[in-house]
Amino acid sequence: MVKSKRARIRKQIENFLFDHYVFKTILEYLGGFFISAIAAVIFAFGFSCFTSPSADNGFILATGGVSGVSQIIALAIEFISGRPVGANVVQAIGYSLLNVPLLIFSFLKLGKRFSIFTAINVALSSLFIWLFSQADVGRTVAEFSFADGSQPLNTTIVRVIFAAICTGLASALAFLGDISCGGIDIVSCYIATRKSTQIGRYGVIINSFIVVTYALLKGVQTGDYVYSLYSIFFSIIYLMLVGLIIDAINLRNKKMQIQIITSKIHMPEIIIANFPHSATLIDGKGAYSGQSKTIICMAVSSNEVKKVVNVAKKVDEHAFILVTPLKQVYGNFFIKPIE
Repeated sequence: MVKSKRARIRKQIENFLFDHYVFKTILEYLGGFFISAIAAVIFAFGFSCFTSPSADNGFILATGGVSGVSQIIALAIEFISGRPVGANVVQAIGYSLLNVPLLIFSFLKLGKRFSIFTAINVALSSLFIWLFSQADVGRTVAEFSFADGSQPLNTTIVRVIFAAICTGLASALAFLGDISCGGIDIVSCYIATRKSTQIGRYGVIINSFIVVTYALLKGVQTGDYVYSLYSIFFSIIYLMLVGLIIDAINLRNKKMQIQIITSKIHMPEIIIANFPHSATLIDGKGAYSGQSKTIICMAVSSNEVKKVVNVAKKVDEHAFILVTPLKQVYGNFFIKPIE
């Protein structure tokens, strides 16, 4: 009863939005801005508090991506000038400037809406990093202690985990809203869309080169190459965790195989009418009942599985449905284009 009432309300909302296109568009853009802002806050908080905190604990985690390149620039300025600079301020400025060519590429290759909200996310991330830096939030978090005086958030491995969670959540949330956090995420999204595969792995590969560069430059500056190895080790852990979080949450490029076994002869037509994917039909026969069966085999995106099952069950409540994860799909598989 409750489920049918929810479905009826959802249908009424869909019909209202269909009849009021301008209002629907406004809501979509407000939703995009909200997602951009939330992702920016999460990323900026993670960077300011765990990746590059203000507290002088002797270790700054290399992040990779555009933020990692910004870290390299800040480190190079320190090395050339011979005096410390406001690394987080340099990062905030560099993060915006270095994203400009990537945003132009995004506008030309991925989509207008994607590029606009990615630009908003980049600008807000820079703003929040600067604000958190001015408020010294990183030092406050790093110096947090329990009653016994221990400081759990100032432990390197804990910082790595929390930094990865913040960055991974920010990127995954953006991808779910069909936008990105800018930087390497744009390149990863483009490659993954063209190759129809998961996004996280490409970020790990590209960012590894940036992390190694930062670590080597840090070693040259300090003369401590053990520190460089230490930095590479923890940064690779960070990048791998970020990639795992993104691929675990972002379902856009994950594929599933669905097999629907039914006796309803109109099931294939209904399934094809409701989804932008074709299917293969196999004639079968029930081993126990001896009744003729139709086996519908199709590949869908992970976020479409629930809808396919719901449609199939409405047509045939006794349908037997198998869902299997796929590593890769070769051929013409339709994915809704990024706008």
